[in-house]
Amino acid sequence: MKLIVQGKQMRVSEGLRRYAQEHVVKPLRRFYDNEAAELRVEVGIDNRNRGESKQCHLTFRMPGARTIQIEQTTPDVYGALDVAADRLVRVAKKELGKMRRPKGRHKEHPLATVVAEGGVPGGLVEDLPNGRALRDLEHAVSPRRRK
Repeated sequence: MKLIVQGKQMRVSEGLRRYAQEHVVKPLRRFYDNEAAELRVEVGIDNRNRGESKQCHLTFRMPGARTIQIEQTTPDVYGALDVAADRLVRVAKKELGKMRRPKGRHKEHPLATVVAEGGVPGGLVEDLPNGRALRDLEHAVSPRRRK
């Protein structure tokens, strides 16, 4: 996973880079580790409160999924990074779950899928194991009990 750390209206120290690596990238790698993925961390000063609050903006790009953007503002840049990282992990897990889920409704109606794909021998639904042909066959083969 590629990590890009940028500062807006402030310098990014090496300590902040290590903190982002440890508290943002490490939890993401537990469930998603793709070299094509990109995580962009932008930290800066939020000007709306006269420079008293820090802003953290995370952008996570996964191939084959939508881009996830998280923004958090707190008085401390490390606190903003922690809260944004927790939210990013939650949203990324949810997005990966959507990617792994099968599309369509064929799992809900397996019989209809088999018939539509032409997987029934002879082309008749009655030939399936729960059909009338099987019941007739079982009835004819089973020995009759006489009293």
